[in-house]
Amino acid sequence: MGSSTHGGTTRTRTALIALLAVAAAVASLLVAQGPARAGTQIPRMPQLNAANDTPRVVDDAVVGQAGVRELRQVGTTMYAGGEFNSVQNAARTSTYTRRNIFSFNASTGAVSSWAPAADGAVLAIEPSADGRYLYIGGEFRTFAGVSVNRLVKYDLSQQRVDTTFRSPVTNTRVSDLQLVGGRLFVAGTFPGGMVALDPTTGARTTYLDAVQATGAESGYTTRVYRFSVNPAGNRMVVIGSFTAIGGTARQQAAMVRLGTTATLSPWSSTRWDLDCISSLQWYTRDVDWSPDGSYFAIVTTGAGAPGTQKLCDTITRWNPVEAANQQPVWINYSGGDTFHSVVVTNLAVIASGHFRWLDNPLGRDTKGAGAVDRLGIGAVDPVTGKATSWNPGKSVEEGLGGYDLYFTSRGLWVAHFERYLGTPRELHEGVGLLPY
Repeated sequence: MGSSTHGGTTRTRTALIALLAVAAAVASLLVAQGPARAGTQIPRMPQLNAANDTPRVVDDAVVGQAGVRELRQVGTTMYAGGEFNSVQNAARTSTYTRRNIFSFNASTGAVSSWAPAADGAVLAIEPSADGRYLYIGGEFRTFAGVSVNRLVKYDLSQQRVDTTFRSPVTNTRVSDLQLVGGRLFVAGTFPGGMVALDPTTGARTTYLDAVQATGAESGYTTRVYRFSVNPAGNRMVVIGSFTAIGGTARQQAAMVRLGTTATLSPWSSTRWDLDCISSLQWYTRDVDWSPDGSYFAIVTTGAGAPGTQKLCDTITRWNPVEAANQQPVWINYSGGDTFHSVVVTNLAVIASGHFRWLDNPLGRDTKGAGAVDRLGIGAVDPVTGKATSWNPGKSVEEGLGGYDLYFTSRGLWVAHFERYLGTPRELHEGVGLLPY
């Protein structure tokens, strides 16, 4: 009797432990659906075969090169922003007019009736912690018929723009958003490049005033294009078109310390001072931190530059050392093609864009010796910096590439501007899912 009871207890405890482990794994994945985006833990690499139930963002006479720039999930609803006018269901039997933003069921792919319409590109979406609001930024001047300053706070419960939220910053583009420490960090093309706003009213706070970006790279105005805050919330890497942060020389990339006030870190690298070509001095395109905060990765555009110190068209790993003259831990070269997005997970550094190869330091718009074929999406070992065998493929026919890699409990969502995703090669225009 005692033996039988002990065996039952053991089995119960084993089952409970297994259940708790699953719950913990799911919880860690769901973090990616909230405001914090750095440090993505995944249970395994996604499958190569894309899910069949995702909607389609298609070219039409209004937007000839349609695609998705950003994805964010709130509850069971996925919100997608970008540049498009027409959205179709997975079966291609229905077409919906959706101007630069739409939503769909993240489990079934069914397109919702939500259609607020933005009169310009939607580039950034950030849900509030309670899921009631969406902060939406981009190049638009009106949203759901309301005049806005390229940034809007949308009340999902009331289905309307919150007109009490008004940003005082005059800008031409909002390219990144994140709620950090009770403040809304906004990056884009405006004087200073980044600002911290009150998330309730939109009023400007002084938190980021000491780390304003100044200067500009050839052909661009001052901008902080994207940024990433580490999982601990005490360091932020910013990238963009600038030559100084807080009055101290920094070109293209800088690290900021987040404490009671924001201050510039001594971290810097002269590698970012090198131009790809005279007309392309800004080429950093995305950044993300590892789940443990021990390193971050930056991806770039540019041009193939074999045999040089230039970091054009690369994925690089960096240690967040509080010192100048830093060098990348490793460099992975595409050989002349652009990377637009990167997500760092516990298993791999995953990048997307319109590249054709990885492990290609000798290529100049060609496949050099030792290079491997990786079309539009690929993964790199975080220790060795070499391409892994994971190779789903994303077509690159429109030449714009993949702009967002977003993990949820279902797998990896890919926001892009092309038509095909996965192995086997299937039509998944604008957005696709590589499930676990």
